[in-house]
Amino acid sequence: MTSSPQRSPGWNFGHLFGARLVLRPSTLVMVVVLALIFSTGSGTELTRRSFTLGVIFAVLLFVSVFLHELAHAATARAFGRRVDEVVITLWGGHTSFDGAGLTPRVQGLVAAAGPVANLVVAGLAYVPIWLGWVSMDLLDRLAGDVWLYAALQWVIWANVLLAIFNALPGIPMDGGRVLESLVWAGTGSRYTGLRVAAWGGRVVAVGFVIYSLGGPLLQGRAPSAFEVVWAGLIFMLLWPAASHALRMSQVLQARDSMSVAALMLPAVAMEHHRSVRDALALAQSAGAAEVIVVNPTGQAAGHFPVSLASSVPAEERDATTLVSVTMPLPQGATISVDATGSDVTQALEQWWGKTDVVVVTDAGGFAGVLRLTDAMKALQ
Repeated sequence: MTSSPQRSPGWNFGHLFGARLVLRPSTLVMVVVLALIFSTGSGTELTRRSFTLGVIFAVLLFVSVFLHELAHAATARAFGRRVDEVVITLWGGHTSFDGAGLTPRVQGLVAAAGPVANLVVAGLAYVPIWLGWVSMDLLDRLAGDVWLYAALQWVIWANVLLAIFNALPGIPMDGGRVLESLVWAGTGSRYTGLRVAAWGGRVVAVGFVIYSLGGPLLQGRAPSAFEVVWAGLIFMLLWPAASHALRMSQVLQARDSMSVAALMLPAVAMEHHRSVRDALALAQSAGAAEVIVVNPTGQAAGHFPVSLASSVPAEERDATTLVSVTMPLPQGATISVDATGSDVTQALEQWWGKTDVVVVTDAGGFAGVLRLTDAMKALQ
């Protein structure tokens, strides 16, 4: 489950809950791989019949994943969120929805909907068996085949396992998002919740490896090649995702704690026709590091760093006007002194590569300049 609005590549096979349904071509590769594993995993000889049953099991697994993701989409939609995509991928799936103004309650319930849906599917698959409508004996008498019974049993266990795995308390699992939401609600800090859930994901990743490899050792046997590879694959999926979430928590917290008032350099404003000596005198008296050069219409046309004053010989500063030493600014390169967080990052996105500073405004006047490199360093 993600909040990215970007369109994912793949085959579009419809729309539900306002979301584009996407199937990645690589999913078909995994269907074949899983079919081979399911048809030969217990030492069964690979035959047309066993492979067909393996394909059925693999398809049912991905159908269960699809229903899991649809539950996320339906819950997000119920909270009035725009749902962009439901994507089925090589390793499962993800749901993209609008995360603007997200609350712990919405995030937690949307995340929990997936595992709950798997438990519901498992329960529905168990009903025919529980009522005796489908059983080994009945199928033997009627058709001499047990495919339906085996398929129902597989749907039950696959969905129970999907629910348990996704409920584990660590990112990127749904349980990690639930944990994040609970900590967020309890502490008031989303970033604390994200860090806790990210570390939970790392613990789950290491725990899965210990369980997968330590279990066989406790049984007195060496782990099989399949167990080693499987443990490695799961670790390679979980650890990087959890580590990325941990880095994101740090970046997002740094972003939201940024303040233009704290990062800006104090500046004084002066008309473009005034001399460099006058500008330096005004800047020194005000303790300013920058001079904002103003054009005849009263707008900021450029800036002159006080540190560059040495480039103008002292005997020429009276005759040198600011317009001749001004570093020009693009029109509109301003930001409010009250701006914080995402306002600063938007300014970075808009002006990076076009100017080295933006002018800081305060109640219609000029308060200072913000160096974009300083804002970038604050994010890191």
